[in-house]
Amino acid sequence: MISATMPSMIKFLALIIFTFSFLNANTHKKMEASYDVSYGIFGRLGIATASIEIQNNKYMIKMMASATGMAKFLSNGKKEIYTSSGLVQGNTFIPQTYTKISKNNKKDIRKIYTFDHINNKISVQRTSNRLTNTVKKGLLGEKEEKKWIKKSSVKDLKYFASNDLLSLFFNIKHIIPNLDKGNTYKLKAVGANKNNGLINIIIPSGNEYKSLEKDLNIKSSEKFIVQINQKIFSSKKGELFISLNKFGICNKAVLKDVVMFGDIVGIMTAFKMKEL
Repeated sequence: MISATMPSMIKFLALIIFTFSFLNANTHKKMEASYDVSYGIFGRLGIATASIEIQNNKYMIKMMASATGMAKFLSNGKKEIYTSSGLVQGNTFIPQTYTKISKNNKKDIRKIYTFDHINNKISVQRTSNRLTNTVKKGLLGEKEEKKWIKKSSVKDLKYFASNDLLSLFFNIKHIIPNLDKGNTYKLKAVGANKNNGLINIIIPSGNEYKSLEKDLNIKSSEKFIVQINQKIFSSKKGELFISLNKFGICNKAVLKDVVMFGDIVGIMTAFKMKEL
């Protein structure tokens, strides 16, 4: 059971980092954050780190997530790395490239999304390296041989979005200036739903908001729900309960509808920000 949760757990690690928001992009700064992720009775299963640097009208966001302990063994050392880089115009992040790397001991899959904002197109370069085992017959009998098989392709994305998931949550303050209760927003970003990039942000009200507060169980100024519209374990929409700290950075995230062993929870363990 726990081995089946590994891809979803890593995906969850990645998603909680995507909720960086409400920072001003027009100053030079560097920020770093770390998270632990736990799953019910199994306890700590992984860690994530994120760094954001804004300087000379350029930005770079990098997120790394990896399994730990027994989870690392069962997932063959699963890691995911996300980067978004581009320009800062005014107070807006304009992504030029968005990269996703997913790898373990047996495979390495990389996708590089390149934005063409003039023609509203995004190209995707995909490269995969997979370790295969073949058996060769020789004079001394059969011998197992391991070999890495590489494949690559380039194609246009089915849709256009002016943001990837990382840049979107830095730009979100332009779209959602405040998190008023009872509002729902439909947005689009590369890295969300693979067919159309749709992502939903829900700020519940009344009893639903009280339930959100109870599930998160943390003091913070802002809480809301993010639907990435991808299946994450038993969560068909990839629905995350999110809490932000006073800097507008995710300090806790909960994936609720996980079967049998309780919630998957990501919580901030370290945070620092400095001007450059």
